[in-house]
Amino acid sequence: MKSSENLQAVLEYLPRSVRDSLRTIPEEEFSRIQEIRLRCHRPAGVVIRNQENPVNSGHVLSVDEIMKSFQAVCSYSVYSHEQELSEGYITIRGGCRVGICGTAVRDGQDSRCVKSLKYISSLNFRIAGEFPGIAEQLWKQVSGSILITGAVASGKTTYLRDLCRIVGNQHRTALIDERGELAAVRMGIPQHDIGRMTDVLDGYPRAAGILTALRVLSPEYIICDEISTPEDVQAILQAAGCGIRFIASCHAGNPTGMTSRQFIKPLLEQNVFQYLVFLERNQIRTVRKLVVS
Repeated sequence: MKSSENLQAVLEYLPRSVRDSLRTIPEEEFSRIQEIRLRCHRPAGVVIRNQENPVNSGHVLSVDEIMKSFQAVCSYSVYSHEQELSEGYITIRGGCRVGICGTAVRDGQDSRCVKSLKYISSLNFRIAGEFPGIAEQLWKQVSGSILITGAVASGKTTYLRDLCRIVGNQHRTALIDERGELAAVRMGIPQHDIGRMTDVLDGYPRAAGILTALRVLSPEYIICDEISTPEDVQAILQAAGCGIRFIASCHAGNPTGMTSRQFIKPLLEQNVFQYLVFLERNQIRTVRKLVVS
């Protein structure tokens, strides 16, 4: 699904007052909406060009309106989404992620772990974008193993999705889509174009998905997003040691911040990635070669 279709799909989850207000936004601005934010006892907000502004009506959202949207996001089965709620988000149709805030329900055996959420206070609908061709020039420049970095909402997922499309049309590729944002699989069918030779491991924990792909899929490339744990790193090292190339992403506030993070250092020391790409506001700001031929 393209971003315009994703935006239309998101409207189905919103309170009527917000839907009606959004439809008054000029078409050019409407198509550029990046996020829609709902907060209890405050007006809804829209993010366009990374700037948030209140929806025109200024209508203050009630707890009941927030809860109805939350129930819709959960497909009216909160219990079946407890695992996702414990991580603070639910992925809906088209690969759009809904961030959810509320009061944490902690695990009785481990108080550090969030088991679920109650008293939902705000929802953040992030509109997934599909832009075929956005990574074409990058791939011509740095084809190989690539680590994409950037801050939140810098375009990492958008570039990864298009790289998956490009690479998956040329090589056997395994996509580890833990959060469902890259392929947006529904009932086994990817909603985004992720390449004709791409196998999707949807919902797999990242490390487990990498090792499963290594055992059963014989990929030439593995693509995954948001490397964040030592388990992820160890799984990548094991697969890379078998000759598999990786295209992955990781949070970083600036181009040098990535190389100083301790958990990622083993991947850089073992030359898993040939290139480091830093994004900012959906633009490539820096391309650094990590491995000298």
